Amino acid sequence: MYRYKLIQTQPRTANGQRLQELMLEYHDFRHDRIGHPLTAEVEALGSWQAQRLRHTHRDLYESPRYQEALDFLLEDLYAPRDFTRRDDDIDRIFPYLIRLSPDSALFTLSQLVELNLLSQKLDLAMAEWLVANMRMDVRGILEMDEEDYASAYRACGRETERQRQIELVDAVGRDLEHYVSNRSLRMALRMMHRPAQMAGLGELYRFISEGVHAFRAMGGVDEILGTITERETRIKERIMAGEPMAQFRASISSS
Repeated sequence: MYRYKLIQTQPRTANGQRLQELMLEYHDFRHDRIGHPLTAEVEALGSWQAQRLRHTHRDLYESPRYQEALDFLLEDLYAPRDFTRRDDDIDRIFPYLIRLSPDSALFTLSQLVELNLLSQKLDLAMAEWLVANMRMDVRGILEMDEEDYASAYRACGRETERQRQIELVDAVGRDLEHYVSNRSLRMALRMMHRPAQMAGLGELYRFISEGVHAFRAMGGVDEILGTITERETRIKERIMAGEPMAQFRASISSS
């Protein structure tokens, strides 16, 4: 809908140009997904994976310190939720982002867009494989066991992209911590609540403000991001090596 705003904007920095390229690719990917025959299957896979992440990292999730941040991670950075309104908001204000945002913020936003795009591409590829090779429907995906998931994960390959996905979660999380520690930014965010609603940017404002609150309440990201990165990398490596799921479940639970 707002693709013309992405095209007409002329970024002045390499980070701005990178963000523009990713935003255009993400916009086109979202447009191509409209009415896709496997939309429900992709959403089911997202739900399954969110539950898997909660189970794998249940010790972190049960900690009051980390629960809100993990909810934000699973529901807003990676989730089966419909983000059409939020993503359209970003497209719409893209010229202002390029003109008014610090270059470091453009870099962080480009990583966030890359993470969203990559996660959705990987999910679509896996859903297509599950439907084509295991004849799964929505219910089958929701009820599949870990061995079926590992088989699909391994068959799709794309290990380099999987590692990049893990690295982006870590990078975006650390960048967000840097911004939420900025008192001036927090004050500006509070002042922008009513103007954002009046401008029709409520969903984008909600996403930013909830992320800031969740990461600030955590009081440091080193432990949670280090633990998640190490565990998810180990899971990826063991799936690709064809190790039985029960074996690495036992290993994760003892870490």
